[in-house]
This record gives sequence, C-alpha cells and structure tokens, in this order.
Amino acid sequence: MLKAKLYLDLQTDCILSEVTSRWNTSFTANHEEVLDDEYINFVINAENKVEEFINAFENSEQVKHVKQIDTTHIKLTKRSCGALPIIRRNHGMLQWWDRVSGTQRVFNIIVFRREDLRNIVGELREIGTVQLTQLTPYRASEGLLSDRQAEVINTALDGGYYEWPREMDAESLAAELGISHTTFLEHLRKAERTLLRNVLNQCVQSEEFGGDEHQVSREPPIKKMN
Repeated sequence: MLKAKLYLDLQTDCILSEVTSRWNTSFTANHEEVLDDEYINFVINAENKVEEFINAFENSEQVKHVKQIDTTHIKLTKRSCGALPIIRRNHGMLQWWDRVSGTQRVFNIIVFRREDLRNIVGELREIGTVQLTQLTPYRASEGLLSDRQAEVINTALDGGYYEWPREMDAESLAAELGISHTTFLEHLRKAERTLLRNVLNQCVQSEEFGGDEHQVSREPPIKKMN
C-alpha cells in the first residue's frame, strides 16, 4: 500500500471553487461519501460565513440538498465535479479530508497498487492539472498512533498549528474535525508524546549501531506522473 498527496487544479465548473474564490477563503471537506458517479455527500466548516455559504449553495444547480448541522458546519449533497468518484473507482481511499481553495484541491490518499495511482492521476488530468508531491509506503504498523491521533496531528500540521504565529488554533481545528476542544488536545498530546519517544529511541539506536542499519528505505517515485 502507498500514501500519496495529490494537488489538483480543477478546470471544470464547481460551486465550491466559486464560493471559496468569492469570499477568499478555504475549507476542508469531511465525512465524504460517493452516492454514485454523479452525487456526493460531505460536511464543511463554514466558520462565520454559514449564512452566505448556504445562500450560495441553495442558488446553485449543482447542489441537491444543503443543511446547517451546527453553528459552523454545513452538510451538502451536490453533483460531483469528478475528482472523488475517480479516486473511489480506482480503489483509492481518502485519508482524513481534502482541502478546497478556489480551483485548488489537495487530496491525501491511500492506494493498494501503483497501477491504481497511475489510473487516478491519468483520469484526474481529464478534469484539471495534477501534481504528485508525496509518495511513501503505507504501513499500518507505522501506526504508532491510533487512527484518531493520526487524523488530529495531521490536521494540526496542515492547518498551520505548528507555524509561528499559528495559522489556526486548537478550537478551530477541533471544530473542523467535529470533536470537542478538550478531546482534540488530548489526542494531540498523546500523539506528540508517542512520536517524540519514537524519534528519541531511534536516535539512541542509530548511535549504538552506527546509523546505517536504521535508515528508512523509500520506494522510487512513479515515473511520468508530472
């Protein structure tokens, strides 16, 4: 299995591109479900623009159903712009969420075979420009972290939580994941502790064995992707 990060510049008409461009913002799509090759369900965090977003979605022919589920989150059923069905039918699995910003999409995915990834990239090129920026082996045992801990810490990283100054605070990130602030911090601290211990243990082992025996092997990149 492989982990990949894909950047897509979508060239088809999409209400999500229109909304994020109009209000100069971005959001993540969570809890995504492909209903068929035409419609998808997902949840977004509209923050302080819930009313504006809902009005825009209700006036779009692409949107079949829109519902406010709390003070900041909106659930949508809309006609797919194509990317998610392409990933699904080629046996790709979304990891965590994907980010929407204008015509830009960022997908973290897991695939079983290189052939699946080639097919995903090839089909995505029919609807936009694609860039593969990361490709690494996926190991469940790499699961030093639980699925939730991994989701939380990756959300923090991608959300700029570890930048200075912070681009997003813990409360905003927790809301994005649909969990409480306290739960978010609990998972984050457990993940940080586990990862730090693992890094320190690897450093000790590397010094004891000269380092060479503990280097991580990496698979060669897929050719002709860009």
